[in-house]
Amino acid sequence: MLSPKRVIVDTSALYALTSATDAFHTQAKSSYERLLDWEWELCITSYILVETSALMHHRLGFQPLITFMETALSDVVRIVWVENTIHGEAWRRMMRRQGRDFSLVDWTTMVVAEQLKASVFTFDQGFRHEGILIFPH
Repeated sequence: MLSPKRVIVDTSALYALTSATDAFHTQAKSSYERLLDWEWELCITSYILVETSALMHHRLGFQPLITFMETALSDVVRIVWVENTIHGEAWRRMMRRQGRDFSLVDWTTMVVAEQLKASVFTFDQGFRHEGILIFPH
């Protein structure tokens, strides 16, 4: 039996899905619907959960944050809790670049994507430059 296709949903995609004024809102919605139709496993890391929560609360207010958290904590997405080895590897990569190019959240996303053999649903093209398959292409 084939393993399910997996995608890590990045903060840029989550925010675009939630904010009707985001430049990628329409594209994010259609991409999300395709992923659901294809029955891909949707994942977020605990670091993405925190980063997205802070961004939504700051820019959109408390009600959109409540909706996001209720969805994130439901069975719609799988939360990958960042543990010490993932954090350590992400930090090593960030140190090698001396903090340039990516945040610690992005580095953890890349490490988890590699471990899960997952693509990343994002509008941040930097992931592609690091060899990570992104969605939408």
